[in-house]
Amino acid sequence: MKLRQSQQGSFIIEAIISLILFAVGLLSLMSLSAQALNQVGQSKSRNDASYLVGELLSEMWVSGTVNVTAWNTRLQSVLPDATGLVYLASCDHTATSGADLCPAATSGTAVAIGNSQAVTVVITWTDRRDPTYPRRYQASSMITRNSQ
Repeated sequence: MKLRQSQQGSFIIEAIISLILFAVGLLSLMSLSAQALNQVGQSKSRNDASYLVGELLSEMWVSGTVNVTAWNTRLQSVLPDATGLVYLASCDHTATSGADLCPAATSGTAVAIGNSQAVTVVITWTDRRDPTYPRRYQASSMITRNSQ
């Protein structure tokens, strides 16, 4: 009889501990899924930036002039609040050597690309879920064309 009285209520304590462990596990799983969704969103933004930079560099390879204003408009439609800059290694103002970068005319309608031109395209944006750290994607390419 004494043994039964000393164990009375131990089932309830075991059940409460089991529920607490289950709740902690469930909260951890929810936190993990929220982080995964955040990473998917960031990955999509990086993928969109990569695609847009590749699209602009491809257009530079194909044609001698590029409409940067139209590209910036497309950039804004895909990544709102993003800024895109095109840097040319040898532009006709402020550059003193081929290694100096100066921004291309981003407000003009067209940028002329020389026959052999180093180009750097930079996109910066702020993630709406994490606005404290701005995101940046940058790609560089040497644009050359065969003379015909």
